[in-house]
Amino acid sequence: MTPDQFQASEMSFLYVTVPDMATARLLAGGAIGEKLAACANVLPQMTAIYEWDGEVEEESELIVILKTAKSIAPALAKWIEDNHPYEVPCILEVPLGRGNSGYVEWLQKQMGSRSRPM
Repeated sequence: MTPDQFQASEMSFLYVTVPDMATARLLAGGAIGEKLAACANVLPQMTAIYEWDGEVEEESELIVILKTAKSIAPALAKWIEDNHPYEVPCILEVPLGRGNSGYVEWLQKQMGSRSRPM
């Protein structure tokens, strides 16, 4: 890969934890259908250990990684929060930085006009 094939991007990942595959599919499919994300990856089965209301909890969760334009990441985060079953869902934005040109161009094309700064 030459340097010109590895380009900067105005895209971000949203890292979201969910309780089950049904929720993962609902959020991923809905976000893509609403044109808030270009695509999603679901990583199955992890164990989350955290403190909630003074108690240490341990739960099985999945991870959904949504690829979106930085300019609409806040709208996607709001949509996820509105459609997520958790009282306080984990929604973290991770800037994409660089990627191979063909894939970055595809992501931006999937987002259409929404991938341009607002």
